Amino acid sequence: MTRRRSRGKQPQSYRFGEEYSFLDEDGSGASGTQTPNLREDAQDDGDDFMPDAHEEEPNDDLDDDLEGDVIEDEDDEEAEENFDEDDEVPDPRSARHISATDIEFVQEPSTPTHSRGKSNIPGDTVSPITPRRRRGSRARIVDGEKLRSRGVADFSKIGGQEIRLKDLFGPSNEDLIPIFSTRDHWIKQETLPLKEPGGLRRSFFEYPGVRDKEIKALRTWYKDDGRAAFATQQEIRILSAGDGKPYMNTAGLKSLNVLVGPVDTPQVVSLEKGSRINIAEPFKESKCRQGWLFNLGARIQEAQWAPNEDSSTQYLAIAVEQLPPGRQPKPLEQPQAPAFTPTKPYPASIQIWSFEATDDGGLDTSQEPGLQLVICTDWGAPKQFRWSPLEATDAELSKDGDSVHVGFLAGIWSDGRVRVLDIWIPKSSVKPTDPLYLHYSRAAFDVALPHTVPSCLHWLSAASLSVGTAAGTLAIWTLSRPETFASKAASDPNPRPWFCMQLADTYILTIASAWPSLPQYMSISVADGFSRIFDLRSPRLDTAASIRGRTLCLTQAWHEQTQSFTMPDEHYILKHNTIRRYYHNLYSMRSESPITRVATSPVHPGVLIGGAEGNVEASNPVGRITNYKTVPWQQKWFVHEWRRPVDELMVKPAATGEDVEMVGSGPVAEPPGATTANATAPAAPGVTSNKVPQSVLSQPLVRITEGYKATQPGIQHSIVSKKPTNPETGKGITVFEEQSAITALAWNPNLKYGTWAVAGMGSGLLRVEDIGV
Repeated sequence: MTRRRSRGKQPQSYRFGEEYSFLDEDGSGASGTQTPNLREDAQDDGDDFMPDAHEEEPNDDLDDDLEGDVIEDEDDEEAEENFDEDDEVPDPRSARHISATDIEFVQEPSTPTHSRGKSNIPGDTVSPITPRRRRGSRARIVDGEKLRSRGVADFSKIGGQEIRLKDLFGPSNEDLIPIFSTRDHWIKQETLPLKEPGGLRRSFFEYPGVRDKEIKALRTWYKDDGRAAFATQQEIRILSAGDGKPYMNTAGLKSLNVLVGPVDTPQVVSLEKGSRINIAEPFKESKCRQGWLFNLGARIQEAQWAPNEDSSTQYLAIAVEQLPPGRQPKPLEQPQAPAFTPTKPYPASIQIWSFEATDDGGLDTSQEPGLQLVICTDWGAPKQFRWSPLEATDAELSKDGDSVHVGFLAGIWSDGRVRVLDIWIPKSSVKPTDPLYLHYSRAAFDVALPHTVPSCLHWLSAASLSVGTAAGTLAIWTLSRPETFASKAASDPNPRPWFCMQLADTYILTIASAWPSLPQYMSISVADGFSRIFDLRSPRLDTAASIRGRTLCLTQAWHEQTQSFTMPDEHYILKHNTIRRYYHNLYSMRSESPITRVATSPVHPGVLIGGAEGNVEASNPVGRITNYKTVPWQQKWFVHEWRRPVDELMVKPAATGEDVEMVGSGPVAEPPGATTANATAPAAPGVTSNKVPQSVLSQPLVRITEGYKATQPGIQHSIVSKKPTNPETGKGITVFEEQSAITALAWNPNLKYGTWAVAGMGSGLLRVEDIGV
């Protein structure tokens, strides 16, 4: 029964028992006095603001009912008389031009509404939407609160691609020109970024001069006040190599066997902890591969590029999973939830690696990458960190004497505190091959949130830092404010945030900001399944929620080129939630496993997704967002697979102690250091050996495959699975090895080096490569 045919019939309560009978909407229950009564007519339905699904469908059977339903109340008639059609009405759907004071009232459009069946194509300006009941009367204001619109109610029923773009990005030419320029400029980029002239550039949505103005303000503050504040508050001392080694201890294996190279002739390479190889070595044609593969010993917790536009040296901050010393309790043995409670302090570190670039912006593999700095702390393990998106020093000040300024690094440590470190790399006491160990015993910005622990953080601008908590609160600090840096002798060393509000009822998982084009908007994903967008100018009123997901959203990124927040959903699909239609999902990529990481770039529209299966895929979603009939292209950067020792497998391929034949006819190189007792006997002349040595079978093995072609997998296949199911057991769920997952993913944000990407894996491997084509 449709909503219109159900009018006039009172729904009964779904609750059972006489004790809940007063909830039945018969007009006699006590529930009518608990909330404001918006209905003076018994024919009103219970949802005045929901759009009618059948409103645009002509139905001759309902004509008589509709004629009798349009009855306006006396209050509505008075409101209509007082309404002035000449008043200038701001467009509540245009998020780029509206402020918090512009949408206090939602008024009626001055132009008459088109009747059903006639053309309803808007022009350059779109009339604002007034919430109406389905009977035709205006919805009245309750308790003096102003009605607010959360954006465009629905896509226009009549019109083509132009009308759809106006619904997504705005009705005026100022809103549409940037997206048209973005589409036409990167129309040749299907998946991986292009190295041709103009392939890398800033977003068309950025206003001219805004970035330069923000950089100037940041550098002026840092030169006048900021550098002295950090130097006074931070306590740093240099450690010797022997004293710094305990801060880099991990629980991983001393070496790891990696199967790399062509599929028909793979090679097994034994990577010691802390070592690296050039990814082009196992291949005959090495000119098209520029990158490095590291073995850091344990799960890669985080990897982020530092902003450095003016130098050919690029810095990468890496955090490896480090556990407290002693026996680690099993999950059910822990008396408290580790996600909601801080840990005791213990030694840990963050590594700063440097990579050299060529003159054309490529990754220079002729020069070895170097571990420049090890940030040693006793604050527990670093769980998450982010660099400030802009450089606080210019080219002259950044190389002050023998020191190089890297930037501001904000992080969350497992002791439950948020800190911001000012990173300088002194070179006077550093040898070219040895790293420098700097111990930070105190940070200039050190905050502990009361009654909860921080769960995520994100820079809203070059100097403003936002922190989400396990209790659902959000706090924002700005470094340039005078009250941010408290003195050592202050009674309360915690600087108070200028913004602190309860934005969710439970754990905030991720935060993303629409900086640089729309810095006032921010998005959070919550453990209740919803993602929410807020306007910081009016966070309680200007907010909207996305479609509820059935899984936790553990990663989120702002895609500047489509003005949308990208995040995964439960169908292993990457969805885009635009500013004007945040509550509507636009899908662009799909994966065959849960998406664990998403990375976007500010200098090109390429998106990287990493899955629990170990695959990293790239795509350009601009064509899909601007024209939803477009089937997007996807291309795998590489696939990472980890397997445990053969003896620990649930299904063993052969009896223990026997050699196992590989699938394929290519030879496998013996890893360095293997003894002759473990090696297989030499093959006869003219015969290729395809036996796997026992030394490889008894240890964990990682296989990395690459060289995949671009494909168009589509979107629908992931939702409606075509895999056969067993009616007795139901649908199967694939469980992947934890070490196979992609745990860190990031693009280089600097303009000249935007084709560089980094991917960290659960096995402890880290891949840094220039993947531009």
